[in-house]
Amino acid sequence: MSGAYTPGTVPTAPYGWNQQTSVSPASPYTPQPEFVKAPYELITTVVPVGPHSTRMVCSNCRKEITTNITKKPSTMAYISSLLCCVFGCFWGPCLIPFCMDQCLNVEHKCPKCEVYLGQYIR
Repeated sequence: MSGAYTPGTVPTAPYGWNQQTSVSPASPYTPQPEFVKAPYELITTVVPVGPHSTRMVCSNCRKEITTNITKKPSTMAYISSLLCCVFGCFWGPCLIPFCMDQCLNVEHKCPKCEVYLGQYIR
């Protein structure tokens, strides 16, 4: 039971191993220069959004895009419609403000990642 390890003793090398052997390095170690890539800066400018699609760089996906627009009724459309109802224009005329461009806000979204980019309020 000479090959078994008992606590408190140093294990011996297997038969045939020379414990006096030392290995010299093949060549001296020369560290390689490390090239650190500096993080790039992306400078964006605030592009004012208007009533039509705008060409810009998306702040989320960093792609150059032309915005998708969605027109939604503004508060002015609801107030105008309510005033039409108060003055007796019930059925058709009270819906006219919802069809007028002057009473619609325009939301701009990225066509690739669908992130909200801004709103044009009239």
